[in-house]
Amino acid sequence: CIGKADAKPAADPRPPVAKANPVASDVKPAHVQVVPVESLLLPGQKQQFQVRLYNANGQFLRVADAKNLKFTITGPGSIDKAGLYKTPKSDVHAAVDVSVKFGDLVGDARVRVVPKLNWSFDFSDGQVPITWVGARYRNVPIDFDLLKSLEKQSPLAKSLYLYLQSSFVNSGRPALKFDNGSPRQTWTAFLRYLGLIEQVRTLDDAKKLLDPVFELLKKEKLVAKWDWTSNEAIGIQLTVAKGERKIDGNGVMTKITTIPKGTRSQSWMGHTSFHDYTFQVDVLGSEHNGKVPDIGLIGQRYTLDMMGASQQLQIRTWPPQLRMAKTVPFAWKPHVWYTLKMKTAIENGKAVLRGKAWERGKPEPKDWMLEAVDESPNKTGSPGLFGNAKDAEIYYDNIKITKD
Repeated sequence: CIGKADAKPAADPRPPVAKANPVASDVKPAHVQVVPVESLLLPGQKQQFQVRLYNANGQFLRVADAKNLKFTITGPGSIDKAGLYKTPKSDVHAAVDVSVKFGDLVGDARVRVVPKLNWSFDFSDGQVPITWVGARYRNVPIDFDLLKSLEKQSPLAKSLYLYLQSSFVNSGRPALKFDNGSPRQTWTAFLRYLGLIEQVRTLDDAKKLLDPVFELLKKEKLVAKWDWTSNEAIGIQLTVAKGERKIDGNGVMTKITTIPKGTRSQSWMGHTSFHDYTFQVDVLGSEHNGKVPDIGLIGQRYTLDMMGASQQLQIRTWPPQLRMAKTVPFAWKPHVWYTLKMKTAIENGKAVLRGKAWERGKPEPKDWMLEAVDESPNKTGSPGLFGNAKDAEIYYDNIKITKD
């Protein structure tokens, strides 16, 4: 629509399409592909693996003969020479790595073994279950008894424990470095989380404020040692070595506010074929600058959400479109444990979702607080957790899921 009327458009000719070499020109395997690469199985089930061979150009050659393969696994169960994997028959939640060798080439696949309901998790083992999808990294285990003890002694010690525990777990490293020598600006992020960004200007400032707190964490064996350095290139650098302390009190799972692109997220626990079950979990929301998080659970693709800013309890299927959502007022306090409970059911071809929440330790309400009906139902769906920890931390404990 813009241009001279007598202009004659022109374009360079298209370059010729590259021609692939015929497969017969290179029949040497350069890559092995284990199929299927991801499996989700019940205890007692079997999975047959096959291995596909490709040349250096990524062209399929053939399915490898089992006699030329060597299968091994890391984790429970067994696998035979032909690549038939058998899960353990016991009710375990387990991750299994499958490895295969073809000459000098190696391929891998992964299996999640997840039993049928009923389940319970209390995080006393200090682990977020490895079979949960989207949970690890975004959530880390902590010792809640120790957290409360540290908070009484020093609120800064509580925050430092949360930050270091998340960093140690997610990095997998025995020692951490915080400095501004890279674009990540880990020293600035560290100070910002602790609320010290305006108070620490020099190395002496940092030592004066943080050394007493580190001494407290060292006493609790959360930290083995820490070192300070400073130079013109990167400024202050803090190195912290992990202590030997394990979770020996009330283990809980927490989602902190520092997780990149993961503070508002969902996680999934099991098979998508599950349906008609009751999900109960204890939850606690922190408070920061007058703001509290959203905390919820997921059942059969529906979410029961204890909403922080609006102080409501809501059942929904998709936040942008509340086509079947039901919402009731529910005033809840930060730093107080509550129990969330939702029952999912298919009744007369419709999905019926019932939810309630109450302060933990008090009698459970006899009646459901809200009920939502979906006439275009999700008939199946994995249990899961929802949380928005952008403003403040979320804690989960005592998960129970039972088949109705």
